[in-house]
Amino acid sequence: MPAAHSLPHWVNIAIHVACGTAALCLGIIAIVSRKGGPVHIRAGRSFLYAYGVVVATAAIGLTIFDFRSFLAVVTLLSLYDVFAGYRALQLRGRRPQPVDKAASAIGALTPWLFIAAMHYLHQPWSPVLTWSILGGLVLISGYDLLRNILPLAWLKRVWVQEHLVKMMSAYIAITSAFAGTVFSGFMPWAAILPSALGLAVVSGFLLAGPRAWQRGRRWPASRDIPDPTRQVSH
Repeated sequence: MPAAHSLPHWVNIAIHVACGTAALCLGIIAIVSRKGGPVHIRAGRSFLYAYGVVVATAAIGLTIFDFRSFLAVVTLLSLYDVFAGYRALQLRGRRPQPVDKAASAIGALTPWLFIAAMHYLHQPWSPVLTWSILGGLVLISGYDLLRNILPLAWLKRVWVQEHLVKMMSAYIAITSAFAGTVFSGFMPWAAILPSALGLAVVSGFLLAGPRAWQRGRRWPASRDIPDPTRQVSH
């Protein structure tokens, strides 16, 4: 065991890698399976649980053991994306609840606080790569803030697409983090390539998805998805 890592650090890494691998596999199953079908529901639910552990262990690793700015910004984006994608499925076009409003406000402010902290602590960071990631957080949280004033008809019309884009963004984030860590010698391209491919997949879903969702669509009832926030009544 290398002296650079303590036993608790290795345990945290092992849990992070195991759940990250599970999340990558479960995400693929959710992506390729029929949207709203039983396989999609089970894979999506398990993906959320695995993803939660990934984010928690990443936060522990970054704050206690080894801080790296790239992984920090990916963790911030991942946390918001997976939460917002999950909440889109819970709300189904309804107005944001207090927990959603608070999360979107924090999400919109976090990038600016992160950059200020990097400058204050004199931590090394790549402006281009960092802003390309944090820019996504600003865009998604900014849209979520607009949901408080957008017409309800619009929210009810696009909630499925909203869920898809946010969950796919979460999957892209974890894939970029994996590639950037494993192929660190090829950074920043190791992180950019999965993001570019993921955006192409998202675009394809948005173009072809609505027609596909009209055929045999069955989305789970909100009660079928665990809701730790308990902000939405069923």
